[in-house]
Amino acid sequence: MERASITGEVRSALGLVLTVTGLERAVGIGARCVVQGRKGPVLGEVVGIDEGGTRLLPFGSWDGIRTGDRVAVAQSGDEIRPDAAWIGRVIDALGRPLDGKGRLPEGTNPCPLRQTPPPAFQRRRVGAKIDTGVKVLDVFTPICHGQRMGVFAGSGVGKSTLMSMLARSAQADVIVVGLVGERGREVQDFIQEDLGEEGLARSVVVVSTGDEPPLMRRQAAWTATAVAEHFRDQGLSVLLLIDSVTRFAMAQREIGLAGGEPPTAKGYPPTIFAELPRLMERAGPGTGEAGDITALYTVLVDGDDMDDPIADAVRGIMDGHIVLDRRIAEQGRFPAVHL
Repeated sequence: MERASITGEVRSALGLVLTVTGLERAVGIGARCVVQGRKGPVLGEVVGIDEGGTRLLPFGSWDGIRTGDRVAVAQSGDEIRPDAAWIGRVIDALGRPLDGKGRLPEGTNPCPLRQTPPPAFQRRRVGAKIDTGVKVLDVFTPICHGQRMGVFAGSGVGKSTLMSMLARSAQADVIVVGLVGERGREVQDFIQEDLGEEGLARSVVVVSTGDEPPLMRRQAAWTATAVAEHFRDQGLSVLLLIDSVTRFAMAQREIGLAGGEPPTAKGYPPTIFAELPRLMERAGPGTGEAGDITALYTVLVDGDDMDDPIADAVRGIMDGHIVLDRRIAEQGRFPAVHL
């Protein structure tokens, strides 16, 4: 990894936060640095800067890092280069292959991970109805090209199963699936059983499991969205499925609190309520010759409380919402859509 000539050194470490001195004038929020620790280099991201130094969070673990260790500015790392060969592959939040099928070829067009949404006055209106292959949605809650929908449910009510049904059957050129904070044991189950060969053959799956650092879990949602934007810009119709936006919010909560932000509703810092629309507004109808991103975001409702702060915020951003009811699921009817 290339490094700039300006370097700093580790001053202190507390929990997830590493404080570095000597880089205050060289980096800004979101910049990436490489810490040369005793167990090898560790990639980190700048989440705060004050008179005490620059605060970093890791993409891995700070194990083996000591005071005085050298810290260098890394390559920007804020973009990926998707390619058509990514379809059918499983990657991590940094765009590295996880499926053992060899290296991923890089495309020619860089895609920023934190792209701004298309200008509102240049976007098309929502398009024609999509055939999702899920009858309860097609009949009672039809979804159109470029629409953004939220799927709200408690744990174990069938959100992931509904997403896999859409990935196998929905009318779209490319499917992009973002598994954010997923249980590690369920990843293979989702890919092999729920998604299957038919679904995977037209999908790009981005995975960050729940045991990974919060930066990786947050970035999984950004990476999945950037991949979807790449195929949208090729004029394709893209279906973006992110499971779940709640775990994206939880990752941002950990990052914000570690960076010194004040907690607000249910411990969530103010930045999460700014990050949610920035993420979700990137989906939707395209502009000019570009295609559309039709997006579904699952929301894990704590204790089946539909007034949870994240559920409430997402409802105000989405074009519509689908509620899965635990009582219906207990009766054995799936998908357990509450009508």
